[in-house]
Amino acid sequence: MNVRVLLFHLLLCLAFMEARAQGNADPYVREGDRYYQQMAYARAAAEYRKAVELGAVNEHVTKRLADCSMRLGDTAEAERWYATVVKFMNREPNDLYQYAEALKSNGRYQEAEEWMDRYLASLGTEGGPKRSNISGFARKFQQDEARFTVTSLPINTPQCDMAPTWLGMDRVVFSSARQFTVGVERRAAWNDQPFLDLFVARVTVDGGLADVAPLEGQVNSKFHEGPATADVSGNTLWFTRNSYFKGRSTKSSNGVTRLAIYKARRTGDGWGDLEQFLYNNSEVSIAHPALSSDARKLFFVSDMPGGYGGTDIYVCREQGGQWSEPENLGPAINTPFNESFPFIAADGTLFFASNGHPGLGGLDVFAALPGTGGTYSGVINVGAPVNGPKDDFGFIIDATGSRGYFTSNRPGGMGDDDIYAFNMIAPLEQRFLCTGLVIDDEYETPVVDAEVQLLDANGALVAATRTDERGEYSFTVQKNSEYKLVARMKGRFEGEQHLSTENIDRQQIMSRDIHLVPDAGVWLRGVLRIKDKPGFLAGAKLSVVNMSSFFSESFMSTEGGDFNIRLATNEEFEVLIEKPGFFSQSVPVSTVGMKRGIIDLNDVRDLRFEPLEVGVPVGFRYVRWPTGGNKLDPLARTELDAFAERLLVNPSLKVEIAVHSDTRGDASANLSLTQKQAQSIVDHLVAKGVPKERLTAKGYGSERPRNHCVAGVSCTEEEHAENRRNEWTVTAILQ
Repeated sequence: MNVRVLLFHLLLCLAFMEARAQGNADPYVREGDRYYQQMAYARAAAEYRKAVELGAVNEHVTKRLADCSMRLGDTAEAERWYATVVKFMNREPNDLYQYAEALKSNGRYQEAEEWMDRYLASLGTEGGPKRSNISGFARKFQQDEARFTVTSLPINTPQCDMAPTWLGMDRVVFSSARQFTVGVERRAAWNDQPFLDLFVARVTVDGGLADVAPLEGQVNSKFHEGPATADVSGNTLWFTRNSYFKGRSTKSSNGVTRLAIYKARRTGDGWGDLEQFLYNNSEVSIAHPALSSDARKLFFVSDMPGGYGGTDIYVCREQGGQWSEPENLGPAINTPFNESFPFIAADGTLFFASNGHPGLGGLDVFAALPGTGGTYSGVINVGAPVNGPKDDFGFIIDATGSRGYFTSNRPGGMGDDDIYAFNMIAPLEQRFLCTGLVIDDEYETPVVDAEVQLLDANGALVAATRTDERGEYSFTVQKNSEYKLVARMKGRFEGEQHLSTENIDRQQIMSRDIHLVPDAGVWLRGVLRIKDKPGFLAGAKLSVVNMSSFFSESFMSTEGGDFNIRLATNEEFEVLIEKPGFFSQSVPVSTVGMKRGIIDLNDVRDLRFEPLEVGVPVGFRYVRWPTGGNKLDPLARTELDAFAERLLVNPSLKVEIAVHSDTRGDASANLSLTQKQAQSIVDHLVAKGVPKERLTAKGYGSERPRNHCVAGVSCTEEEHAENRRNEWTVTAILQ
């Protein structure tokens, strides 16, 4: 038989076998999809695994298996499946993100950082973060492990034990899937585990928990209960339950039983007199209640529309026996991911869990200190050993701020989620870091053992270090400060990067890679700042034009406003610096007579850039008029020459030139004179090359006084002078 024909028949056979195998797998895929849509992830994963055994190792099945594994907390299995998902040609950016999260949850921080950086690069967001700093955050959050001591508790079971809350001073209520009842065991579809009920434990002298018993009364039902919260007296309990009240279960329009909050009161034989929370809604989940110590605020978690994504934390305030409308805690607390399990300490500190703020993996515990007006000032990761690569949440602390409990599914427990006790030995402290790589620009390789210095805004040395085996450095920095980083190695010009920390609260770690260029040729460098405010001008375009050949190259300033450009020797250049929303600048640069060295552009030009605002008048400082005249004196012409240069460098601007008089004298004469004076300014600018169609002369006379000095009002000469002014205003930006 012809070889080609034989290969064709073999391909047909293989295709038939694959189709038959896939056909056998299809029912399991369909069943898995059905369970997945019902959020029955354990059952869905079981069906998908059967499909895989029959050959359905395709994008849909592997992605669903990876997602189910992450939702079930099996991050090792999730990592395995996402490792396959990211190899598909049509993978999505979120696949890279989820793979990085799985790696992070397994403590593989360096690999997680590599994949998260790929995810960030895939977004292509201008000016967005290019480095995740996962390994840097891991080091940061593991620095102060001595702050806590953590102890496992003997009350834990192989089932889920989670989310403790105080019930008075000496008892704790928590949720557990342990089975205390006899009969048919009911299991939750999500994870195929028994339903959660609320239990009570006694707090022992040494901070442990003992004498576990089910919560008495009418709270526990055939559905999930917990987490919960109680008032200080321990007589009122707010708790989470699947939407089930007075024997009826309520589902959303798509058939999902959401979470809701209920209130119970202590009665003679346990807990009863149940009430629904005012804002329960069958279409969204309302869960994880947390009362403030004065019971005037009720915090909770919801996925209601209008949030920042995932689940957010909200607060309602008690107003005359009624709860106010839910108020989102805002972007300082909530992220596009999940915030949950709030707890309000006696001093007002908000503790909560999140997988959206920088952490060690999975859910981490965070603290937000109370600020003014019900706000919170920054978020602090409480760090190891409370937090680790797995899920850590449900953190509560006593009124003394010294001991409490939290939940974790970390290895070494009894199984699933377990409750741990802790003692906090030192107060929480937020630390901000600057980190980055020192890179040999010639070979594009990290530099090991390079010297790096951190200088303050005045050039004083703050700290010094050397890069590690990865070429990385790290410094602790203070909020609302400016710094300069300097790196050195033999055979290279020293490198510089700048840093402003006025917005470091959310980032916590700022990255600055420092490139070291060969100690040869001529280099142009500098740093761009924003005028009259802290911070540097990132993402500005620098066009370098060779004035002999008119060859042009473009470069961008870094996050710290820095630029470093190699120039040809013995040439003249014009450097145009542009950034949307700011006035552009043009600076001449010469390398004539230079063979080697650095030209610092900050030494020859003030590189502070003014924001460009349409419709905002700006006064000329040195334009003055002789009495009754419209002739420009030398000082005024000098200022207007510089203004003409600015307009020529910013050719897209249309500008109004306005002249105002004081209110003395004849109003008509004032109007005529100021029009002539405004035209004199325009004529001078046109003579300097500014196109006249971009300029409008407008004399307002005494029509627009700045103060109370209208006609007939007695004023001082200084008050009249305030009304005499010469201004320019950007009226439009041409496309």
